Amino acid sequence: MKIQIHSEQNYNGAGSAGVLMFLGGPILSGIGWNGLMGATYGSLTGYWIAIWLGAIAFQVGCVFMLVGRKYDHQVTVEPTQTTAKKTEPAEWN
Repeated sequence: MKIQIHSEQNYNGAGSAGVLMFLGGPILSGIGWNGLMGATYGSLTGYWIAIWLGAIAFQVGCVFMLVGRKYDHQVTVEPTQTTAKKTEPAEWN
């Protein structure tokens, strides 16, 4: 008997959102850090908010990528031909 299993992993809606947060979080934090390092005066609150939102989005994105997975399995069973002879039980004399 030959058994073949083909498995595939995909993301559902939460998983796709997790990928976007996982990739977009560090980008948002980088934009915040770039603005913070280049700022010489004025309010810095917006830059700090961008840094923290990017950090939180990255961590939440990691969790969503783990939770938002779906697995598809396809199992194929191919029976094999056997040529074994049927034996009768031995008679005891």
